[in-house]
Amino acid sequence: MQNKNQSVLVGASINPEALYQLGLKVFNSKNFKQAANYFNQAIQADSKQPHYWLALGLVSQAQGKFDEAIGYLCKALELNPNFASAYNQLGTLYQIKGSLDEAAANFRLALKCLPDFPQAWNNLGSVLNLQGNIDGATAAFGEAVRLKPDYVLAYNNLGSAYQSQARMEEAEGCYRKSSELQPNDIYAHFGLGHALIVQWKMEEAEKVLRRALVLDPGNIQVLNNLAYSLTEQGKHAEAVNVYQHALSLKPNGLKAFIGAHLTLPAIYSDATELFAVRKRYTEGLKILRGNTGSFLEVEPKELLLGLNWTNFYLAYQGQDDKSLQVEYAHFVADILRVAAPDLVQPIMQYPAASQRRLRIGFLSSFMRDCTVGSYFKSWVTSLDKGIFEIYCYHIGHIQDQVTQEFSHAADCYKHLVGDVGYIGRQVKQDQLDILVYPEIGMDQGVLVLAAMRLAPIQCAAWGHPVTTGYANIDYFFSSKLMEPENAQAHYSEQLILLEGIGTYYSKPVLPSSAKRSDFSLPEERILYFCPQSLHKIHPDNDRLMLEILARNKNAVLVFFQATDISITCAFMKRLESALNESGMEKGGQIKILPRMAHENYLRVNMLCDVMLDTLHWSGGNTTLDAIACGLPVVTLPGSFMRGRQSYGMLKCMGLNELIAHDYKDYVEIATRLGTDRAWHQQIVQQIITSSDAIFAVETPLRQMEQFFVAALNARPSSPPSDNHCN
Repeated sequence: MQNKNQSVLVGASINPEALYQLGLKVFNSKNFKQAANYFNQAIQADSKQPHYWLALGLVSQAQGKFDEAIGYLCKALELNPNFASAYNQLGTLYQIKGSLDEAAANFRLALKCLPDFPQAWNNLGSVLNLQGNIDGATAAFGEAVRLKPDYVLAYNNLGSAYQSQARMEEAEGCYRKSSELQPNDIYAHFGLGHALIVQWKMEEAEKVLRRALVLDPGNIQVLNNLAYSLTEQGKHAEAVNVYQHALSLKPNGLKAFIGAHLTLPAIYSDATELFAVRKRYTEGLKILRGNTGSFLEVEPKELLLGLNWTNFYLAYQGQDDKSLQVEYAHFVADILRVAAPDLVQPIMQYPAASQRRLRIGFLSSFMRDCTVGSYFKSWVTSLDKGIFEIYCYHIGHIQDQVTQEFSHAADCYKHLVGDVGYIGRQVKQDQLDILVYPEIGMDQGVLVLAAMRLAPIQCAAWGHPVTTGYANIDYFFSSKLMEPENAQAHYSEQLILLEGIGTYYSKPVLPSSAKRSDFSLPEERILYFCPQSLHKIHPDNDRLMLEILARNKNAVLVFFQATDISITCAFMKRLESALNESGMEKGGQIKILPRMAHENYLRVNMLCDVMLDTLHWSGGNTTLDAIACGLPVVTLPGSFMRGRQSYGMLKCMGLNELIAHDYKDYVEIATRLGTDRAWHQQIVQQIITSSDAIFAVETPLRQMEQFFVAALNARPSSPPSDNHCN
């Protein structure tokens, strides 16, 4: 097996160990040809030393001669069957060649020979990770860092494995340890930045990612993540600049291109800025579609990563988004036909479907304690298990007690974390009959998955109440009470209208009472509560709120802080500017409360006098909580379902007197609720006696069951010939 063409030193006093040491020296200097020469001479002098053959294998590996290297390592193992380093290196070679089972077997043999071998544990973890055994990989990486506490690579790998398990705090800890051990490690900084973003620690993520850019100024992934962290802090202009810089470094970088042209601010300074931004977005969408061809030159995996995007803030502009949604859907479909062609093909009904229960899947990143979890949990927990087999796919990073309720109620629950191609294939192989997305548009991964064809019938719901534009979403569930008469015109999907509020929603259990002083709320003022997330408060609301303040000098507006202080500051700047322009004397009319646990949130509802529903984006969970607390809600229904949820609830309860006809009427109702205590108490009593009309109603669930059965029975025997957007 040795190379006979190598020159050999002649002499009776040749020291093979000295030749071996010389070989190591030149090998470390990357002079592989000379290293091979020395190792061959050492072997000629003493061919029984296994570490000489190992060294020769390392040279061949460095030269890309993998089969030759395997031969040398096998020779080393013939001489010493307990040679852990040779097994470890052989495992590495098999991993390079893609033979993962052989690689894992050799790493395990290395560990059998030498259990305290941290490099072999790390390498075994890498192979297990590639095989999809994330739990095994995590354990292996953990053992590597236990044995070698300064093992930077293993800490980074362990952090990545924790991320795959959605164990973000533990991932953060690993990356912090790596960056402490090796401050110039770009991977540690990138991983830490990502872990912080997922945990919504945007300000700290920005700092970490900026440090990463000092180490590697041209790193596109770092630039894209930095831009995202800036966007979520309300630093819209800075984010666009960073995306544009990334685009200048790689002109066909899909993520940066989308970000540079479609990034939207969370808060608008006024309506003029809102319309200017919408115009830029519309133009940017055309530019994006015009450049589709250049993106298709990129590798499929990178394309799928670049598509991880959401136009979440678009729906809060209060306009008809259907044409823009369809345009973006066309773009996504064009990319997916190249990046994941197997995941966009039409699916016929599975032959075995008639022999089993109907298989219904629910996919969301919000199967937890949040608005979506509260609204749609009953769709999983209360469907007839005699007819339906329920599959749940949770792709979010946060899991809590509500996640456990989803898990226990489902026949099959899967927590899928990874790239969208992997998730899509996992879902598709389960052969669902119907796949339901409770929300599309809030999560980047869900927005890509929803464009795929993973089940014969696919549905969206109003967790994010705006049409998807996707041809592969066949139906859109909504509430009959909340939709306007011309509702179908707002959707690319076929609209399915459910009775009542569209879901079975349990009435919240009220906590013990509290005092206003517990929350630093003024005792003798009229509290107008606006609990919506600040990015949902359209500039059109400002004049309504100021008019209410002008009509009642004792009024105070109560809001909650945003998740990021920058967004709170931007909102307050806008409101204070409007207050200054009005000439109104300032006197503590605005109160911003910190974010709090749900029990305390309900207590604040119980302490306030009136809830002001917001224009264009009406309350959902917030209105249900207010009603449960007996808090009067004043609303002005908009043109689209997302601005009519409170309207539907109040209409169902027979509280028409709280539904305004126009801006003037809204101010009148709100003012009277704050000043006419007798009428206020009358309304509170009506709320208490009529709230059963919207809580714990099973009719929508039974309608949904009937729809599922009818939709499958009506499905044509052959799939459509085209999956372009409508």
